[in-house]
Amino acid sequence: MNIHQGLDYKLYKVYIWGGLPILVIYLVIAVVVFEAPNLPDPQMFLMLLVPIMIWIAGIFLYWWWVFLFKDRLELEDVEEDQQGGIPGIKSLRNWSTLHQAMAVHGGDIKELKKNYRKSKLPILIWYGASNVLALWIFCPLTLGFFGILQGFGLGTWLAGVFVWIVVMLVGTPFLFKIGSKSAGEAYLAPLGLEFTELPRLNQDGISSITGGQQRIPDGHATIEGKRHGRLVHIETLGKHSLTVLQAHLPEFKVSSEAGKLIPKKGAPDRVVVALKSLRKAKRWQGIHIFSGPRGIGIQRQSKGTNMWLYDLWLAEYLLDKISVN
Repeated sequence: MNIHQGLDYKLYKVYIWGGLPILVIYLVIAVVVFEAPNLPDPQMFLMLLVPIMIWIAGIFLYWWWVFLFKDRLELEDVEEDQQGGIPGIKSLRNWSTLHQAMAVHGGDIKELKKNYRKSKLPILIWYGASNVLALWIFCPLTLGFFGILQGFGLGTWLAGVFVWIVVMLVGTPFLFKIGSKSAGEAYLAPLGLEFTELPRLNQDGISSITGGQQRIPDGHATIEGKRHGRLVHIETLGKHSLTVLQAHLPEFKVSSEAGKLIPKKGAPDRVVVALKSLRKAKRWQGIHIFSGPRGIGIQRQSKGTNMWLYDLWLAEYLLDKISVN
């Protein structure tokens, strides 16, 4: 989801980068001019620590809004906008926006919502734990300054902070491993695709000598499915990928020259016009397009994760422009 976009995120950046210097200036004035450290405990606490706690609380509350509400509202808007056709060129600005658009146009938006909620759960658990740590740090200080919490020693407070940090350090890799696995399962189903073949996992050379458990993939992965009534076949192996869509098309070829898609001689006029609207970009580097009576295929040799998604969009885009059933 696009958590770093929108008016709310712009206001959040203003809150962070505008509020921080204001907070620092306020604290300097409180210490130098009003001699806040020399005030009795409640007054010193109210003047020095409360503004810091309010600023930090604003940060925590914003991210709760993002994790609990912003993503859900965005998905509801996407579901209402669900329709056929091909995503527009604007959806190419990053992988996340393209994946969401491809799920809406030709995929399964309900599957997108279900899998996204599943992959987000570990993040919510980790973020909730970090909030508990913040409460443990600030609540005893607050209650102690007002004389409500008596007999709560510094040793107990420090021990609680230490134990909770250790728990988070131990649990974080586990949580993010679960989240990564869920996210990996989630990105294909909303597109109407699935893995039909996975690479073997073989022990690498160093691990075989040292007795480690490191595994490296050996072989290609195959992804298949159906979109817009067409069969889709995708193979990936390292930085190489092949994306094929079944269709009856005229023969033509397209190559990439430094990220600019250039149709070969004899390409249909509609293909030439369609490619002119695609600007030169790194995402198109290292690809070759082949078309014929059995379908359209796009070969790629380039760095990046899941770059085949751009090839899938490009193939559907060209099919839509050619308007062939």
